[in-house]
Amino acid sequence: MYNYKPMKNLLLTITLLLCGIITFAQDNNYSVVKGNVGEKNVNISIINTNFGVSSDDNGDFIMALPRTDKQVGLLFTCIGYQDTLVSVTPNRDTINLNFKMKETFYMLEAVGVSADKIKHYSEPDYVMYDFEIYDDKIFVLQRKGNSVKECRILVQDLWLDAVDTINIPKHIEPEKIIIDCTESCQLIGKDSVYQIVKVNSSYELMFPTEKERYNKVLNNIIFFTDKYIYFNELQMDGYISNFYRIGKESKEKEMMFVCNDAKSYRQIKWEKQWYIKNPPPHGPSPEDWEKFVKIAWFHTKDCYLTSINDTLYYFDHLNCKIMTYDEEMKLLNECDIIYPTKENFWRHKIYKDNVFGKFYTIFGSTLNEIDVKTGKTTAITTANSQISEKIIVYKGNLYTIIQRKNAIKEFRSYIERIEL
Repeated sequence: MYNYKPMKNLLLTITLLLCGIITFAQDNNYSVVKGNVGEKNVNISIINTNFGVSSDDNGDFIMALPRTDKQVGLLFTCIGYQDTLVSVTPNRDTINLNFKMKETFYMLEAVGVSADKIKHYSEPDYVMYDFEIYDDKIFVLQRKGNSVKECRILVQDLWLDAVDTINIPKHIEPEKIIIDCTESCQLIGKDSVYQIVKVNSSYELMFPTEKERYNKVLNNIIFFTDKYIYFNELQMDGYISNFYRIGKESKEKEMMFVCNDAKSYRQIKWEKQWYIKNPPPHGPSPEDWEKFVKIAWFHTKDCYLTSINDTLYYFDHLNCKIMTYDEEMKLLNECDIIYPTKENFWRHKIYKDNVFGKFYTIFGSTLNEIDVKTGKTTAITTANSQISEKIIVYKGNLYTIIQRKNAIKEFRSYIERIEL
């Protein structure tokens, strides 16, 4: 005998459940977002978080958000379909969102960029999941199919042509590739760190270092110059950033900037305690809720300090200022930040082209160049790589990794280069 629930009873259960969520939302100062996206298994998440829900077999979804007059960005994603960003203001009982996900295909062109400025590279047997640019080469971390043990690093020139391959021994469990504060290229493994070094005409993994020791030695260092070592010491989960430097010869510590947003940190803790006392049905854990509040409402200000040719640039997102100094801390320029730092669709990252001396940031799916003299931004391109976490701008080109389905629904990953 089959053990199943009659469809009528199942529908009744779902209806009662949804009604329960809506009633709870109305009674407990929550706003319900519901609708249909035309496809099943669409992930609906708060922008820049892992908090969200999925659409059912009919494309329906429902989620509860605390009421606020602030905008919350919702990201709709599904393999084979274009990522969609929707901004909502959960200040009422119910918000209805109904639209159809748009299908996407492998090798899409970037919006606003001519086809001759875009190039892709893929290998059917390999998944690309991280990369870095070093020594005018692109180092792409690859995994063969679904294998965890069979990994390698593909070495490409800046035009995405393969020039070398580094085979990763099976005892290494690679996680990512980074350029560290010493400007060395490192493969980060589960337990150890390996430097990528050029030996004669090829690249090899050398100088293994225990991961814990590596992190401890380089902890808080953001970059070096000829005279100083620059640090960013974080407190209160990043809501306080203390920027300082130590002279290489004098060994003296000099405080530079403090980005103090302890008020937001305290508000997050208050929101967490409120949530524990007023949990919605089928809601996330208090810890996940805290992450959501942190990113959606009280994101860290992400103040940013960097240098180009001994000129220091400080992006003070707490006070909305960009300040430029020489290395003797003489103020060369100060301007207001024009871009909307409180907008949910802001990526909260500054991308630097070291060679061309330019700065960029991302709103939604659009790459914008920042004029550090005026604080204004100019939209450069909207790419189909819109939501990719790893983006590098180098020598006037944007590089990123895309994971999509092609026209015949086969999963592919590829690296993309767009000439800006």
